[in-house]
Amino acid sequence: MARIFSDAPNELRLHDNISDSNIVLFYRTPTAQEQAAYTNGMSKRVRNKIVNCTGEQRQTKGKAILTGFREGDFLKPGTPDSPHYDEKLQGVVFSSNPDSSTYDPEWKKLVGKYAPDLVEALAIHAFEQTSTPDDGVDLDEGAGSDPD
Repeated sequence: MARIFSDAPNELRLHDNISDSNIVLFYRTPTAQEQAAYTNGMSKRVRNKIVNCTGEQRQTKGKAILTGFREGDFLKPGTPDSPHYDEKLQGVVFSSNPDSSTYDPEWKKLVGKYAPDLVEALAIHAFEQTSTPDDGVDLDEGAGSDPD
């Protein structure tokens, strides 16, 4: 499949080991300037020492490109009388989509606070692991045929 040049949102599907569920994060492609700033910001000089800033960069830049999540992938604590409380899931459903009746304008703050591991995974995916070297092995060669 070819890489499509587009401003359409991207999706990152992750298996969340904490909830043992699959979560979908939506994000925009980083700009060239953001990519350079991310790489350059991984470390900094403080007097005569080099300080590792990897975690801070992943959190900051991951949140910057995060544009949303699939509705129902995150819940807020609440009680059965809370608006949008889901009895089965035992939490308050909220959304990152402004058109949703469960939209919470604080969604990005909540994701950053309670799912920083997923924000970092997004940053790693979008800034650090956008491609892999071609090892020369054609995985599709002979697919569906018996080698003998």
